[in-house]
Amino acid sequence: MSASFWDRRAEKYSENISSDRRNGRLREALELIRDTGLRLEGAEVLDIGAGPGTFAIPLARMGARVTAVDISAEMLKRLEKNAAEEKVSSIKTVHGSWKDLDLDALGFKGKFDLVIASMTPAINGPEAFDRMLEASKGVCYYSGWVGRKWDKAYYELYRMLFNEDYREASHGGLYLPFMYLYTMGYRPTLRIKQELWSSDETVDSMVDEVAGFFSSTKKIDEETRGRIRAYFQERSKDGAYRSETLAVTGMMVWEINSR
Repeated sequence: MSASFWDRRAEKYSENISSDRRNGRLREALELIRDTGLRLEGAEVLDIGAGPGTFAIPLARMGARVTAVDISAEMLKRLEKNAAEEKVSSIKTVHGSWKDLDLDALGFKGKFDLVIASMTPAINGPEAFDRMLEASKGVCYYSGWVGRKWDKAYYELYRMLFNEDYREASHGGLYLPFMYLYTMGYRPTLRIKQELWSSDETVDSMVDEVAGFFSSTKKIDEETRGRIRAYFQERSKDGAYRSETLAVTGMMVWEINSR
């Protein structure tokens, strides 16, 4: 999913920044981080894939100096707007792809007391994960997918559009980074959680989301987008489609000098 995809999602993500689900995840993450003994007041924090500030703004309110990185310029604009509204000034934003940033030129190597990568596609392989470790001098927090049962629309549309059943891919979002750390001698603290995510979405947002998801393996042209739109228009009520996803996610925390 490209920067433009996330640009289009920025407004919705910003609106949901204080949702119960996100607040619950934030509380659990902070519990794990505090259990390491890290003092957040005065800490240098790097938030990779920061989005509209779900983690960056609360951490800044706690006294941390936060550097927020995101590939989406619109996400960072929302973050800056949210931070200004909450009178938070200790956040620096960096626009760019995590894998392409020059860590030496930015002075990022070994700089941060806490490095966060929460449910972000910015960490998409060993090289990106290694760069996360290189930026830390203290604690790292990572969260990712363990499993996901999509809303039924994904499966029905896939069959309708491509004449085949959608094959569930294994989710390496958490277990591959966990095993990678383990082979290096780390023993991260790990938590797994299963939730049913329900939300009322607009037809436009569902078309964008589903088309973006399918485009990783299939060609999505305007005709295909039109068929996706017709599907959701038929199944929406008062312009809203009720989406339900069974999500299994995990989070882990480890200290760089603990192996």
